[in-house]
Amino acid sequence: MASRILFLCARASSRSLIAASLLSAQAGTHWEVWSTPTQDAPGQQLAEHVLHEHGIALISSGFLIQPTFGMRWDEGVILCSGAAET
Repeated sequence: MASRILFLCARASSRSLIAASLLSAQAGTHWEVWSTPTQDAPGQQLAEHVLHEHGIALISSGFLIQPTFGMRWDEGVILCSGAAET
């Protein structure tokens, strides 16, 4: 059984999409990779473009989720910018 991992971007940027897509392309069946969606359409388009240049597909929309209480993952990675501002 694959371990579940969630990439979360606290500011809803495309960082989590890129990280999740990279791991998903390499992980095979070892990881079930999830990501929070982006609210930044230009950022998502840029992420798709960059990944496409490297022959990597954007993570499937079926694995984009806004986590809520009660959901479980084996691992989580939080990607954020401006941490020093908080």
